[in-house]
Amino acid sequence: MTYIVAERFPHPIIEKGEAPLVSIYLPTSRLTTESKNNEIRFKNLLKKVESRLSDYRGKQEDKILSDLKKLEEDTKFWANQLDGLGVLATSEDIVVYKLQREVMEYVEVSDTFYIKPLLNAYQTDDSFQILALNKNDFTLYEGNRYALRKVDLPEEEQKSLKDVVGYFTENNHMQGSSVGLTGSARFGYGGSARDEEEIDVEKYFRWVDRYIYENHSKRTEVPLILATLPENHTEFAKVSHNDYLTKEGIRKDPQSLDQTELRKMAWDVLEPDFNSRLEKLNDQYELSKSRELASEDISEIARAAMEGRVESLIVNLNKTIPGRIAPGKDPLLVETESGDMLNDLTLLALKQSAKVYVVTDEKLSLDTGVKAIYRYQKA
Repeated sequence: MTYIVAERFPHPIIEKGEAPLVSIYLPTSRLTTESKNNEIRFKNLLKKVESRLSDYRGKQEDKILSDLKKLEEDTKFWANQLDGLGVLATSEDIVVYKLQREVMEYVEVSDTFYIKPLLNAYQTDDSFQILALNKNDFTLYEGNRYALRKVDLPEEEQKSLKDVVGYFTENNHMQGSSVGLTGSARFGYGGSARDEEEIDVEKYFRWVDRYIYENHSKRTEVPLILATLPENHTEFAKVSHNDYLTKEGIRKDPQSLDQTELRKMAWDVLEPDFNSRLEKLNDQYELSKSRELASEDISEIARAAMEGRVESLIVNLNKTIPGRIAPGKDPLLVETESGDMLNDLTLLALKQSAKVYVVTDEKLSLDTGVKAIYRYQKA
């Protein structure tokens, strides 16, 4: 049995999977001493999966359960966890998401995957990276307002200033040489050691900026927050070509801060913009509603989603409406003990290229669990 650790959402498994589709979510611990508890929690959830798979009765269900039990027995896997785990399984594939935030325990066996927690976790509105920089080396972190972790860089990519530039100064500091990125030497006469140092630091900052952008920012597409002394902020901003670098940053020596302090200070930088976006989205909803281009009625929104009329969908992460949406059938909304109509609505909207926001109660009030802004009125 092999499994795929996904770094981005969505994964193609969402489109190609055939029922039964298994979705499992559970909180996990980063501590290796807690790895056994991670396993036990997953094992207990598998009992629910087995019970619900029995409704399908087929060889595919046996294969899914067998593969999930092999994952449960993979001790190396459970020793390397973050704060939450999402598992999507079919008879052919298992895709796992290691999440940097805690999620509620949840099991779903259905014709669709349960994706609301993943969508909420991977929305870039509250994800970020931190570049902890000084004049000699750097460290990269990634996380969100809930958690932060150090990015493990390959040893050959952990370059210091001397690795990138390299220099030596004569005893009297009257003559110096430094090797640039191409390996060519530069000789100067009469320049001070201070001048040489500033030039080398600038070269190093340019290298770090290019390395972070090409190997990380371009891939993650999340805000990059610079944590360094105030004077370094100005110098780094002058040479940076990274579009994801935020204007505001953490203007302190990152070595004087622990990860909790770094995370909180980073979120202080991003939170005003995050809240502003949600407020603007809600204002847009109210304006659109006055023009009959918005709704919070799930039945009406489901029909609009099938017609490709939903521009933006806002869904409550913590609310569940038992049942499913059956496109093309009557009734459209089918009440059942399991399933979640809000999750089905989310999938419908995503397939129609709508912008979907999964938010918590504290950020936006959603009386019915959902709000939608339409592209145009129904003819």
